[in-house]
Amino acid sequence: MPRLLFVILAALLCSGFALAQSEDHVEVFGGYTYLNPDFSQVSPNHVNGWNASANFKVRPWIGFVADVSGFYPRYTYPPLAGSLNASGTSYTFLLGPQVSLRRGRFAPFARLLVGDSHVSPQSFDGSSFNFFRSNNAFSFVVGGGLDYAVTRHIAIRGQADLLYAKFTPIGGGDPGASYIRDRNVARLSTGVVFRF
Repeated sequence: MPRLLFVILAALLCSGFALAQSEDHVEVFGGYTYLNPDFSQVSPNHVNGWNASANFKVRPWIGFVADVSGFYPRYTYPPLAGSLNASGTSYTFLLGPQVSLRRGRFAPFARLLVGDSHVSPQSFDGSSFNFFRSNNAFSFVVGGGLDYAVTRHIAIRGQADLLYAKFTPIGGGDPGASYIRDRNVARLSTGVVFRF
């Protein structure tokens, strides 16, 4: 919880500074996100979710981003009749700089975000289990994307990020399975940007 409060406070401080410095002020993004693989370990496959962010601009080409995403994995072990149903939730809370370059209707951007990922205890047919020593982990994102302006204040976005989440499983995990310790996952998002 203290980390979430830190993220909110930092975003508010950045927004006040940014609004005084830029003509573009704020870009708000919301949309669909595809994550592969699922870093919560509920599902061995991909998971769908949502992504929202706000870019508080200091200059037309640079701003500070507050980014949040949520995922709700479900899986059946094994996928046969009478099998075990697993479910969970996971979230990311990230902050960092974003650099963009507008050229006509197109605005490519790149960013580096740092923050926290959170996973809930996994539920297996009503029984809860913790796979990790802590349900929170240091995370960072390196990525970018492209905005296409539909109007002056609305754009369509496509973005691709590499998300790293440093979760440590209870017992340390199998040394041969490094993916259990540190999750490097692809996060692909698309949606709408509103510019104010």
